[in-house]
Amino acid sequence: MDRSDYQKTYREKYKDQAKRVNLTFSLREFVSISRGANSSGIAVAAYAKRCAMEAHHHRAASIPEEVLEQLEDLRRMVRIMGNNLNQMAKHSNRVKQVLDDNEPFVHLQNLEAELKAAIAQVAKHSAKSQTDDGS
Repeated sequence: MDRSDYQKTYREKYKDQAKRVNLTFSLREFVSISRGANSSGIAVAAYAKRCAMEAHHHRAASIPEEVLEQLEDLRRMVRIMGNNLNQMAKHSNRVKQVLDDNEPFVHLQNLEAELKAAIAQVAKHSAKSQTDDGS
């Protein structure tokens, strides 16, 4: 196998194992990232990747298990409500009318209120965690 064939097969294998992401930074952002990369002694792309992965892992690790369980419960409720709404639509299409025109909207309003409360609780807990970490 000559060099060009080797490189071609390597690129095909690499493409299946890794994904390329292009980022756009403002000049100010790029200068800031470049300074961090230079002080760390690594390339700008490697530094940006490391910062992104650290932020991702820190964020995922900073959400308490109890909040994740509550979010999973909300996700389940959303799926159930969506299923119920689809069943009501199917039924109304069959009989050509909805028995209570406002019932789907009441369900959606309840869901929206529950989701807003859960998001506010997560945001409050996240802000508290960041405050506790900073002190």
